[in-house]
Amino acid sequence: MQKVIPAILTSDSKELKEKLELFKGESQWMHIDVMDGKFVPNTSASLFALEDASEFFNLEIHLMVQNPEAYLEDCREIGAKRVVFHAETVENISAFLEKAQQFEFQTAVALNPETAISPFPEVLRNVLLMAIHPGFQGQEFLPLVLQKIADTKKLSPQLIVGVDGGVKKENIQSVFQAGADYAVVGSGVMEAEDPVVAFKALEEMVK
Repeated sequence: MQKVIPAILTSDSKELKEKLELFKGESQWMHIDVMDGKFVPNTSASLFALEDASEFFNLEIHLMVQNPEAYLEDCREIGAKRVVFHAETVENISAFLEKAQQFEFQTAVALNPETAISPFPEVLRNVLLMAIHPGFQGQEFLPLVLQKIADTKKLSPQLIVGVDGGVKKENIQSVFQAGADYAVVGSGVMEAEDPVVAFKALEEMVK
C-alpha cells in the first residue's frame, strides 16, 4: 500500500516535540532525520529527545551520519521501527546489514541522487532513494530520480522503495506512478500553515 510519511528535520528538541504532538493520531509513521554535522553540514536534536514517541508512531530513523554503526544501539533504545543508513557511509553494505540484524528494527539503505543503484544484498528489504542532496529541507526535487525509482523496482522487485526530498503536491503522483511504495515529505508538510491538513491532502492525492 502506497503511503505518505511526514518528516521532521530540526536541531531544536522543543520543535521536535511540538511537531510530534501535532501528528499523534494523524500518521502511523514518522520519519526523523538525524544529522552529525559531518556527512551533512547540519546537526539535529538528540535521538533521546523523541522520548516515548515510539508508543505513538512507527519511527523511521534516517541516519545522515558518518558512522551509522555507532547509532544502532540508540535506535534500539528509542524503539525505532526502521533505521535508514546511507550507502555512502559504509564500506560494505552486506557487513553493515549483518551487524544491524542483531537488532529488532527493519534496516534500509539510502542512496544519494548521484549514487548508482546496483544489485542489492538479498537480505535487504527496504531502500530510500534521495531526490535531493541530504541535509537541508526545501530543496527542489530532482526529476532524474523518477527513472531511478523505476530502475530500482525492475532490478529488485521485492524491495520496498521509499523516496525522500522535494516531494510535494506537484510531483507526488509522479513519484508513486514511477513505482515508489512510500514518500517522505518534510517541508511540503511542515512548512504549511496547517501541517496536518497538508499531510492529509497529500494522502488523498495518492489513495
